[in-house]
This record gives sequence, structure tokens and C-alpha cells, in this order.
Amino acid sequence: MTDSSAPQPSNQAKPTTIKTVDNGPLQIKGPAQLVDHDGNSFSTSRTIFLCRCGESSNKPFCDGTHAKIGFAASQRATPAQDDQSVQSEGLRAGSEETAAS
Repeated sequence: MTDSSAPQPSNQAKPTTIKTVDNGPLQIKGPAQLVDHDGNSFSTSRTIFLCRCGESSNKPFCDGTHAKIGFAASQRATPAQDDQSVQSEGLRAGSEETAAS
């Protein structure tokens, strides 16, 4: 007899999550591949932290400098109206960065 209330093993991997750390880096948990502008890639299945303060000496990875310089960022994500609006905002931000370069 099988207990249907017992947790069942899952063959599905947990999704990769990206979390903002208050006054700190982005936490990426789960399998991820980070690719730089030159095409160099870094793959990981463990948790990594990416710099948000811009002052890390190990960019794009966090080295803790945010705590030394008093970096402050504790914004919360707000629900987007739909995926298209999020993609549009991202594309617009990328265009502005390119234009500013």
C-alpha cells in the first residue's frame, strides 16, 4: 500500500532563481551560465552573487565591497502587467546603455 500524502520524488529540477539582497548583490541560485561581452562564459550549478554596487574588484562577482561603501538598494519588484512590458523595459534600458557608451 502506498501513502499518497508522502512527498513524491521529482524528476524536475528546481528553477534557477535570481534574488536581490537588500543593500547587496544579486543572488543567483541554481544552474546558470553567465556570458560576458567577449563571449567568455562561466557556468555554475551552485549559488553565485553578482555585484550591484559597481565597486567590486572581482566584477561581475560580488566581493563584499558594497558593505564597505554603504551601498543602499532595497527596492522591491513590482508585478508587471505582462511579460511583454518587462521585455520592452529591458530592451529600452539596454538601448540607453548602448547609446551612452
